[in-house]
Amino acid sequence: MLEQNVEGYRSFYPDYPDVVSVEDMSHMLNICKVNAYELVKTGQVHGVKIGRIYRIPKKAIYQYLEKQA
Repeated sequence: MLEQNVEGYRSFYPDYPDVVSVEDMSHMLNICKVNAYELVKTGQVHGVKIGRIYRIPKKAIYQYLEKQA
């Protein structure tokens, strides 16, 4: 099952970099930026705040979607 997750992650939004902005995440999940910020601020999606900007590993978004399925 782990290999299946690795393969799924490799093909997960290949056009996006491995670390994305909140705006990118909102496009990926087809949600508004307010909801994207809420996911990060509540810890549902792991993100790191660098200065004034959140950066979210693409893997964290993938893990969030795995939990929701």
